[in-house]
Amino acid sequence: MNILVIGNGAREHSLCWALNKSNIKKRIFCIPGNAGIQEIADCFNIEISKKKILQFCKNKNISLVVIGPEQFLEEGFSDFLTNKGIPVFGPSKKASKLEYSKSFAKKFLKKHKIPSADFKEFSSYIKAEKYLREIQFPIVIKADGLAAGKGVIICNNFNEAKKGLKEIMITKKYGKAGKKVLIEEFLQGFEVSYFILLDKNSFSVLNYALDHKRAFDFNKGPNTGGMGAFTPSKKVDNNLKKIISDRIIKKTFEGLKKDKIIYRGVLFIGLMITKNGPFVIEFNARFGDPECQVLMRNLDTDILKIVKAVSNDDLNTIKIRNKKLSTICVVVASKGYPNTYKVNKQIENLKEAQKIENIEIFHAGTKKVKNKTFSSGGRVLSITAQAKDLESARKIAYSAVKKIDWKYGFFRKDIGKK
Repeated sequence: MNILVIGNGAREHSLCWALNKSNIKKRIFCIPGNAGIQEIADCFNIEISKKKILQFCKNKNISLVVIGPEQFLEEGFSDFLTNKGIPVFGPSKKASKLEYSKSFAKKFLKKHKIPSADFKEFSSYIKAEKYLREIQFPIVIKADGLAAGKGVIICNNFNEAKKGLKEIMITKKYGKAGKKVLIEEFLQGFEVSYFILLDKNSFSVLNYALDHKRAFDFNKGPNTGGMGAFTPSKKVDNNLKKIISDRIIKKTFEGLKKDKIIYRGVLFIGLMITKNGPFVIEFNARFGDPECQVLMRNLDTDILKIVKAVSNDDLNTIKIRNKKLSTICVVVASKGYPNTYKVNKQIENLKEAQKIENIEIFHAGTKKVKNKTFSSGGRVLSITAQAKDLESARKIAYSAVKKIDWKYGFFRKDIGKK
């Protein structure tokens, strides 16, 4: 079978890598891909429009499409291709609204009595600023729409909140995503990313991971798309898993059924584990990045069988298994990320780093020029390692990071230390 993966990040590289390991006979295509993906898939740098993707699917006899980035879900690629008879792993425009409208997600949570932070929403900057003068801090301000994982600001006082509100609503740092904002109560605890597979009839827990969102060590600096992740964690015991299942996962699935929303794909539930239990802080309608990289390495079930089953509403025929190992991902990013950074800088010694046992390197912002690898984005590489315990996995990952010769990059040194 011929499979098309849409995207160009380390998430998509890890998906292509996992699909490539499947025992099912297949050929993998990726649009547009990157320097790492092109080593295991046929990459085509064509315009990502519904018309062009449909034509590509017809020309290459594609029998399954896996959509990586969220913007294509919001644009309705899944609906369009499904209506043309091409199975898709990725939810419909209606279902993925859980991600691209935080306001819609909060109303869904409230309606179905799923624990979440109290909030107020505003379309007016003046009214939002007035509200900030009346409340206690800390609080969280969120852009309503898609902001590449960066439209969330934790504010400890009024001045920080006013600055954040201006960035979102006045200077439009996140474009149309900031037309509306949510101002939420601040929840104290630790975050867990839970990944649920759903189809029309059933759901199954894939796995969970803990990620590191801030740019610098000790959770300093601005929010990013993610600087690292790991699984499992001693903090997430069987008792907590049962509470998450009963209070959140089952209620979410039942809520989707009650609201007649058919969801085919992966649902990423961002949780804050507080002293009062788990609260939902966000929904994402796709795999997280860098969480996907550790999930794919830990998965012990054929991912191609999983995505085929989800797209055909046969998920209940698949048993999900994960390896009893610790997996970690350390992101190497361009200096300056998530703000301004330089690109087109050569990265050396990647092959030497990849040779280390239990290492897999997934590419994000990279490109090949005359067989040499150059940077082309903010987050550039995801270094993943696996071992019997987390500390051993950390040592392996950082030994590979140190092998890479790229003076324009930076990484956090505390991934896995939480």
